[in-house]
Amino acid sequence: MTVPTQEQFFTHTLPNGLQVLAQRMPDMESAAVAFYVRTGSRDEHDPALYGVSHFLEHMVFKGTADRSGDDITLAFNHMGAEFNAFTSFEETVYHARVLSDELPNAVALLADMMRPRLDADDFARERDVILAEITRGEDQPTQVAGRQFYQTYFNGTSLGHDVIGSKESIAAMTIEEMRAYFARRYAANNLILAVAGKLEWPQVLELADKYCSGWQVGDQGRPTEPFVPTPTVKHIPRELQQQHILLGYPFPAQESKEYYAAMMGADILGDGSGSRLFWNITHKGLAEAAVSQYSPFNGLGMHFFYIGSAPDAAADVLALVRAEIASIEADGVHEDELARAKAKLIGSTVLDGESTMRRMMNLPNSWLIDGRLKTIEEDIADIEAVTVEDVNRVFQHWPSADRTVMLTMGPRDDIA
Repeated sequence: MTVPTQEQFFTHTLPNGLQVLAQRMPDMESAAVAFYVRTGSRDEHDPALYGVSHFLEHMVFKGTADRSGDDITLAFNHMGAEFNAFTSFEETVYHARVLSDELPNAVALLADMMRPRLDADDFARERDVILAEITRGEDQPTQVAGRQFYQTYFNGTSLGHDVIGSKESIAAMTIEEMRAYFARRYAANNLILAVAGKLEWPQVLELADKYCSGWQVGDQGRPTEPFVPTPTVKHIPRELQQQHILLGYPFPAQESKEYYAAMMGADILGDGSGSRLFWNITHKGLAEAAVSQYSPFNGLGMHFFYIGSAPDAAADVLALVRAEIASIEADGVHEDELARAKAKLIGSTVLDGESTMRRMMNLPNSWLIDGRLKTIEEDIADIEAVTVEDVNRVFQHWPSADRTVMLTMGPRDDIA
């Protein structure tokens, strides 16, 4: 593949603050485009708004001043587009991938969607959809455990409530509250238009100016404060065939220079294949799952663990996981482990570079984390530069002792 060079990147800020990012990939036949809204459940500080970001994502597809919800779907279909959206703790993203000659139509449609009509009748109907979604989630043990864990870990912060909201908050929310939230958080200076693929930069600028230059200014970003969780053990009694155990403790923030070292350290310890937890626990059949991952956020991070095992074996498996954590913190990682972790991360980075969608999704992340757009070559160089000492330093500076939050769900209530 042709590795991108810096000259293929373009950036521009409209007078109203909307950021435009693009990567030209002339060897491709497709183009991917997204509006990246810097808002998610972390920005829902009022309990009355819990779940509004996700609810609003649904409402964006219900229509604009000039298009109905059906019109939006049909327009994407006429383009032959792949399209979707998602909401997380920190962002809401609306995206599409099309053949390059359909890029102007895709930008026009997505831009129109960014100014939804937010109709009261649509709101009432979609409320029932969200409530049904919450109810379905209550029947999924892993979803319940995950939501309860985040509520426990981030207790007292806006990261501690569910992206989807609660039955109480969704049932009581009003269309006026959603409209006010939209006006604040879907402001031009809080959005990024990202495009990657076969494109011409002057055309992208023209499209951005044509469809987005009249948008209002509002809130931008979010304030972040230091956070350390209170060490906690919580149990949720459920008659299940499996015991679910979730652990977490602080790790570097997404903006940290330790980002890649933290990512590879977590992979060495608990990646789903080839890690210490894999070889010493799941590969031996001692548990169905024993994995860890680095979960970075704006201003903070977490080293997260999930264990799924037979209830009778749960305490022993947890002891083995804790032993592996203690071992890597005390003795560090080995050169061969780091080499394998680098190879996997570089491989996924290069493969992502062959996808216009993946490259487009990387643009806002690179811009917000690094303050610039990085080439694949630069990403690979940053990965290669990580040393054993760097990874060991992460485990030494971010120890698990006296900072771990644990949640268990299942028939056993004696696991601690």
